[in-house]
Amino acid sequence: MMQHRFYLSGLTFLIIALTACVPFEEAKPDKKNAEYHYSLGFAALSEQNPTDALKEFLKAEKYDSRDPEIQAGLAQAYWSKRAYALAEEHYKNALELSKHDPKYYNNLAALYLSMERYDEAIEAFRTAADNLLFDRSELAWTGIGLANYQKQDYPAAEFAYRKAIELNPRYYLAPFHLGELYFNLDRPAEALGMFSRTVELAPGFPNGYYWQGLVYMKMKDTEKAEQSFMEVIRLAPQSETARLARNYLKILDK
Repeated sequence: MMQHRFYLSGLTFLIIALTACVPFEEAKPDKKNAEYHYSLGFAALSEQNPTDALKEFLKAEKYDSRDPEIQAGLAQAYWSKRAYALAEEHYKNALELSKHDPKYYNNLAALYLSMERYDEAIEAFRTAADNLLFDRSELAWTGIGLANYQKQDYPAAEFAYRKAIELNPRYYLAPFHLGELYFNLDRPAEALGMFSRTVELAPGFPNGYYWQGLVYMKMKDTEKAEQSFMEVIRLAPQSETARLARNYLKILDK
């Protein structure tokens, strides 16, 4: 009886071994259909519809599972739906498939930032920033600044924001976040300089005017504060920022 059982076990092993020796042909990617569904997914993300985006990116992945852009699209869709573990997995897939393209390190770092994993965010942002092939290093340095700000390492945050400004003086979010830092450190004159630079670079950015208004309030310049808050309302009348601006205008009118 024992002999019979040994024979079956050995036969099973032989079949598995033979199967493993058969060459496996991976299905060839269907680039045309993959690109079609990727485009639909990208459009859905642009319209802030992450559920439809996820459906399309999953279809695209079936046609081409080794395209890093599709993996990054999946990561963005999962991130938008707060499925952070899946977002991290697909960003890592994109990194592997792209042979560590620095833009995916930057995206992964931004995900870590939203997950409050600040040390990992800083490490990934630095990897992107230090890569000479990454053409948007100012984004990574701004991210380093944000992570250090959240860690309350304000000198490191200031250094990172200034590095971002140095790399790209036209990138408006670096002076904006530096202005927030100065405002919260009670350095209003420096904060005003940064917010004024922000709205000069991005005149359609309502948050720049909102924070500019807060600085003018702190400096007791009521007229200029009102002008800044009115600009917020003009640019984005239905936004939460506009609601807050209206509340400050009521306070200033008293």
